[in-house]
Amino acid sequence: MESKSDDEELTRLLKTLATPSITLPTLSTEEISLLARSLVPSASRQARSLAYLCLSKFCESATHFSSSTPESITSHIYTTFEGFIKSIFVPDEDAATEPESCVPLTYLLSALFPLTPDAAVKLLTNPIEDVGDPLGISLEVAELPSPLQPALAELMISAAGTKAGRNMVRSRAMEWLRGAMDYQEDKQELGVLCAVALSKTSREEDIPNTAQGQGQNGVPESGGLTNSDIGMSDEQLCVRLMKHVESFSASSNNKESNTALLSSIEGLAVLSLKPKNKVILTSSLTFLQSLVRLAPSIKPKGGSLPVTPRGSMDLQSVSDPIDTGLSYGLTTILVNLTNPKVVLSAEDQQIAKLRAMALSANKSRLADSEQENEDERIESDPEVAKRTKLVIKAGVVGALSGLGNTESKLVKEGLGRLCRNLVEDKNDRLPFVRDGGFKVLSNIVRDLLKLSSSSASQSQGGKTIQEVDVLPSFQALAKMIITTPPNLLFPPPHLTTSLNSLTPLYHLLTHPSATSLQKFESLMALTNLASIDQAISNKIVEASVKPLVPQSDTWKGRGAGSDKEDSIRIIVKIEECLLDDNDLIRRAATQLICNLISSEKGFDYFSGEGSNKDGKESGRTKSRLDILLILAGMDDLQTRLAAGGALAIISESNKACQWILSKSTSSTPAGPEESKNPWNRVLRLLQPEEEENYDEDGEIIPVISSKPALPNPELVLRGVIILLNLINYTVKSSGDTRDVGLQDIKTAKVEAHLMAILKTKGMSEDILVPTVEALKALKQAST
Repeated sequence: MESKSDDEELTRLLKTLATPSITLPTLSTEEISLLARSLVPSASRQARSLAYLCLSKFCESATHFSSSTPESITSHIYTTFEGFIKSIFVPDEDAATEPESCVPLTYLLSALFPLTPDAAVKLLTNPIEDVGDPLGISLEVAELPSPLQPALAELMISAAGTKAGRNMVRSRAMEWLRGAMDYQEDKQELGVLCAVALSKTSREEDIPNTAQGQGQNGVPESGGLTNSDIGMSDEQLCVRLMKHVESFSASSNNKESNTALLSSIEGLAVLSLKPKNKVILTSSLTFLQSLVRLAPSIKPKGGSLPVTPRGSMDLQSVSDPIDTGLSYGLTTILVNLTNPKVVLSAEDQQIAKLRAMALSANKSRLADSEQENEDERIESDPEVAKRTKLVIKAGVVGALSGLGNTESKLVKEGLGRLCRNLVEDKNDRLPFVRDGGFKVLSNIVRDLLKLSSSSASQSQGGKTIQEVDVLPSFQALAKMIITTPPNLLFPPPHLTTSLNSLTPLYHLLTHPSATSLQKFESLMALTNLASIDQAISNKIVEASVKPLVPQSDTWKGRGAGSDKEDSIRIIVKIEECLLDDNDLIRRAATQLICNLISSEKGFDYFSGEGSNKDGKESGRTKSRLDILLILAGMDDLQTRLAAGGALAIISESNKACQWILSKSTSSTPAGPEESKNPWNRVLRLLQPEEEENYDEDGEIIPVISSKPALPNPELVLRGVIILLNLINYTVKSSGDTRDVGLQDIKTAKVEAHLMAILKTKGMSEDILVPTVEALKALKQAST
């Protein structure tokens, strides 16, 4: 165990390395020795953390040094640690290397691999004069049982997590790993560690080489290994690691993870990327339950009654310290098991084909078409749904609370994806709320939004910050709001607590990386929230948000009067969706606007009542109303109903009626301009709806029926109300406006269409009353 002075020395060293310097950072042999003995498992948690921070800061300073190049960085780090390595393997010319003396160095190199893999490979593979290379010596010394064996297995795991390290392990350590994995039960931990290392070597490279070649330090470059190369099939690796997780979960009285468990979770996270392994991992409900039980446990807080408001009470706390690595591994496995198949764009599909061809060439064999078909079946929506049901049955929703307390961006991003996967099926959403999943999701959304906003601010300040993946969690929130009653999602008062969901939905709608489905679900969720109360609709109409990622000038949706150039006006973005190529997005945007118009702010915005009198704003008002008139004539019934409903409300404004009728063309009774006449556009709502059937080629199949087609009563109701409002406005006008308007009414044969409605059977009193009023107004105007 290290003394108290070791902690003090590590703290001092960290301060020195963190101090800006005009020269490359250096470490003495004594300081490296301090780091090495502080990284062994027997050292305290604080010592291991400080030692890793020192290594990280040293590598970071060397990497960011002004004159550094990748080659010079690798050379400097190699030179820094070379002396310490020689002192370990050549302590005395007549003395043999003892396994125990290599343990601190092995853990030191394990820590170096994620920070600087090329330098770590060079340190292990560069020969020492008259002795050999350190990796060869370590493998030879570790043939017999000793503390070096698990340490070396952990080094192989760390190395296999990097491309350079994988190539080294594949070419130098496969035989040792296969042999060490076959030890008896008393060496089960070593076998598990070796299985994890082997599972990571089977990973295929992102950009495989077209032929086997020599990489840096003479290590052969290669793609993923086959089962025969590893010595075990994926199924055998999965089963071995699954059994270790099950035995640990069953025998442990606490959730303090050990090295073998963490490594098992890491190996399963890698294996769960392959489709066939997903089937194996979900074939055992016992394993899934054991996996879920490893999540941080939550226990109720004790003490007196709280004095905080009910909506902000947190009556739970984590019973044990949270291991971030364990939480990340668990979350990754659960996400991989429940992830739907990614729908690729045409360009991405082509890239995937090219990558598959490269992999086939690299392996000197053609891809097995049967295996590809099987992978397609495993990744199909029904199969993904089955796996998700099994994960839910294992109790994953109850484990979200513990995982959600992990202070890690990566874990929170993973939980956002997991929540989205768990609520994909509408039937699973109410149980998700019942078991506390929505509360966890709300906290994840809040935390990720805060992290993303902070990252956006730092990016604008000139710093390069990795973007936070917020869209999956925001999409999960939208899915819940679309189908679940607000009183089940939000604690009372619903009007206040539901407001926290608006900003995430705004970003889901405006984010440049959002898919069409995500935009659609955002619009639907906003529509449901707007229906709770007019106060929420008013907030949506007036809302603006700062983008979470830099936007191009051509994309920014800024509304009139926006006082922040970098803000996006939400109502303007919604209006843009009215013109989207996607039918569902157009429909959802129209339905949302229909809800917003029912509020005071929405009515003023679309009618022009609350706008100034400049020509620019008048033109915008006309454009909005023209778009709604066009949408009221679309083929999609739901879009027509929403647009018609919006116009029925907005036409109660004289100003809106003025804009609607301002493009009337009485001078052109026929031809293309006739269809643009606003009266004719509105009269389309009164026309019979003819059902259209389509064949496989998309051609219309003629429908032969003796019954005449009837108009849709809901469309007719909207149409006659709009006509009544426009007629009343025209009749009450004076001068040329009245005369031109009455002539337009006569040209469009409005009276004849209204009479036809009176003669149509099945029309309700709600329709007949405004129809009669409109006819009376026309009769009085003619006299």
